[in-house]
Amino acid sequence: MIPHLILFQYVVTAVSAGFNAWYFFRYRSPLLRRRIGALTLALLSTAILSESLYFASAALQRPDWAGAFFFNPSPWLAARSLLCLGSLTVSALVLRRYVATIR
Repeated sequence: MIPHLILFQYVVTAVSAGFNAWYFFRYRSPLLRRRIGALTLALLSTAILSESLYFASAALQRPDWAGAFFFNPSPWLAARSLLCLGSLTVSALVLRRYVATIR
């Protein structure tokens, strides 16, 4: 059960970070500081995306090696939860702004 939960967490984090990176790479503003902030968030989201995809693929391709390290539930799930929740929070803020501009 725990390995599936951790793998699900990798996938959710990757999807959320990918959405955030897509949004912030496309963000345009006349203010330089906002463009720099968007670029910073895009690069950070890309790093989170690549890390999540790497760990998920390592856990899927080599479960014997990854089982001891990646699926140790207590520290790994807690540590990755912060990245997942942070990425989901940014996604929620982006979606809120996107929906507000559609109306």
